[in-house]
Order: sequence, then C-alpha cells, then structure tokens
Amino acid sequence: MILAAVVGVLLAVVYLSPLRSYLGRWREISDSLRSLGLLGPAVLTLSVAGLVALGFPRLLFCVIAGMTFGFWAGLLWAQLGTLLGNYLVFLTARWWGREWAKRYLAKRNGLHDLLRREGASGVILARQLPVPGLLVNLTCGLLSIRHRHFLLGTLLGQLPEAIPCTLIGAGALQASFAKSVGAIGLAVAFAVVVWLGLRICLRRQRPQ
Repeated sequence: MILAAVVGVLLAVVYLSPLRSYLGRWREISDSLRSLGLLGPAVLTLSVAGLVALGFPRLLFCVIAGMTFGFWAGLLWAQLGTLLGNYLVFLTARWWGREWAKRYLAKRNGLHDLLRREGASGVILARQLPVPGLLVNLTCGLLSIRHRHFLLGTLLGQLPEAIPCTLIGAGALQASFAKSVGAIGLAVAFAVVVWLGLRICLRRQRPQ
C-alpha cells in the first residue's frame, strides 16, 4: 500500500508538473534503442551489465528498459543485464580481486553472518537489505557461495523492486494519467505477490 501510494504521487508529479515535457527526451532515447531492431535488447543488456558492475543503481535501468521495450521485455532485458553485471563483480572478487575485496569489506562485516550459510536464501535476504549491491556481490564472492545459488538468489531477490520500477517506465509514457495508474497498480500487485512468495519460501527453508 505504501509502495502504491508513493508511485501514485510520483506519477502525479510527473503528469501534473513541467516534468512531463522532459519525458519527450526519454522517448527519443527509447526510439533510438528500438530503431536498432534486434540489436536494441543486446545493446541495452550489455550497457546495463557494464554500468551495474561499476556500481550504478540498477533500478534506474529498470525504468529506462520499461520505457524502451514495455513491461515484460523491459523487465527481461534489464534483469538479464543486472544479473550479468552482478555476476561479473562476483567472479572478480572470487578469482582475481580477493585481496582488494577483503580491504573493501574490512569494516563492512555485517553481511558475513547472513551470507555465510551456503544457499540461495541468504542471497535473497541480502538483496532485500538497504545496502549497495556491490557490497553484496563482493561479500558473496569471498564466501563459499555456489555460483548457481548466487545467480538464483540474485535473480529472485531483485524482482520485488525491479517489477514496479519497470512498470513505472512502461507507464510513464502512456498517453493518459489513468492508463499509467492502471499499469502501475498491476505492477505493485504483482510485486506484492512475488514478495509474499519469496517470504513463504524463505520461511520454509529455515531450520525448525
């Protein structure tokens, strides 16, 4: 409910203020990506992967992907790019940059206990914490987290935030405010269902 209210306020600000005119610039960027045809998704995915690996916020790219390809395709390509970027940092910390990662995490030990237990559940929980994704990636790379558990936990853990952000992008360029609100409402409902499903699965995995 809080998420729906926040999204509604943001959409109202965009549609009822001069910010609406700036959406035309995003439309030009979206049109440029779409004009690439089959290369458009690849360009977006690789760009997102590189920028996420450098520490840029992933949710911004969800909005851009939603504007460019719509909800479902935008969600697919944005999440694929984000997953690749996170995995690149994970591999770097595990294979090539262990000493650098240890120095970076020297005073950031709070995630160790959460992630030390091997499995995707710890990664999913870590993705819900208000900490930079780079920190989670480096910590997972240094610990004995299996590759498949990192990938699965990252993919599922980033969905609750990615779904509404992608819908914001897909709905922001709609012709009317009512259509945008309807699209965002569906996104928020879907995000809540995903979040509840993750919570049930994690609760079942906890030792009794």
